[in-house]
Amino acid sequence: MALFDSKVPCPYCYTRINVSKLAYRCSGMKAAGKDTCEPAVDARRQDHFTDGQPRLPVITAPDGSDLLGRNSVECGTCGSTQNFRVCPECHHELPHGFGPDSPLFGLVGVRGSGKTVLLSALHRELEGPVAARFRGSVSTVGQSKLVDSFETWARALSTGGSLPDQTAAVGIGRDAKQTPAVYEWREPRTVARISRDRATVLSFYDNAGEDVSTQDAVLSRAYLAASSGMVLLLDPFTFPENLRRAEERRVELPETGTPESVLDAITYLLRAAHGVKQSRKIKQPLAVVITKIDAFFDQIPAEHPLRQPSSTAPAVSRAELQTVHDHVALMIDQWGGSGLLRKLDANYESFRLFGASALGSEPDYAARRAGDRGFLPHRVAEPVLWLLAERGIVQAVD
Repeated sequence: MALFDSKVPCPYCYTRINVSKLAYRCSGMKAAGKDTCEPAVDARRQDHFTDGQPRLPVITAPDGSDLLGRNSVECGTCGSTQNFRVCPECHHELPHGFGPDSPLFGLVGVRGSGKTVLLSALHRELEGPVAARFRGSVSTVGQSKLVDSFETWARALSTGGSLPDQTAAVGIGRDAKQTPAVYEWREPRTVARISRDRATVLSFYDNAGEDVSTQDAVLSRAYLAASSGMVLLLDPFTFPENLRRAEERRVELPETGTPESVLDAITYLLRAAHGVKQSRKIKQPLAVVITKIDAFFDQIPAEHPLRQPSSTAPAVSRAELQTVHDHVALMIDQWGGSGLLRKLDANYESFRLFGASALGSEPDYAARRAGDRGFLPHRVAEPVLWLLAERGIVQAVD
């Protein structure tokens, strides 16, 4: 298939769209002698995101179609020409770097696995240390209440504030109203002595635990089926051998969603969405993250990479990732998770095991408050960096 006929998922609604046949929203910069376009509620945005904010209209062709497919278009009402690309399905403005090679990474986990806190930590790490480490820039794109909530939680947790409440279930299909957190990753590249930035779009969504604990619920998640790679969060306290530790720390465990049941549901979705036969393995890379790893530092040598801060080198170390993977696999086996490891081996061509702490130290689980150290994320970006390295977006070294 030719490049310009390829379809890629919109980073906001996850509908697969043709990058050469996009829609455009009027900029409002009217030409002399033309009528001014007036903002109005966009029914598509309201439908997808319950966004009733008045906006300038999406430009349509004479036949009523909004699939215009050109680099720039002229608004037939006001004559503006510097207009904004939008998704033809949800009418959300698209990032400048959106194109055929814009990976979408899904992030899923059972209730209580720490998705919201980890996403808040990842938001801070991407825009700060990670961008500096790889000499690029990472910025959020568009307006998102989800991104706003990440910033709010990061500030609150920095002073030992309360942990977030459980994420509410979002329903099925069009009932999923929350706008994803979308980031544009830009890094300088020199090709044939010509300097030009390379842009990549990342998209994350904070689902509720119930949304992935069963096959039926997972199958309704378009963003998972559209993903180029996935981060699966597992709560270490839900493994059989850790239940007593959870009781001692007064950790509230979910009633549904064991590590194996969530993996089964994700595997079912990916096989169904991509037509993968049972005799073959799934190609999408899977980063499996044991969250709250700080509660198990007593099982990890002090000099081990998993206990050390993230690297500051502008490359991902395959050797370090393998060392972390092997030790986490050993811990999972000791926790009674050998079945999970066998299922990963049987179903995925490429997967890696990680350990991360969104807070950097144990919170007061009973009071649901961060510890006195505040908000010091520990190795939360490594799973995403591995996925980026798998796509050749960041450098990996042996």
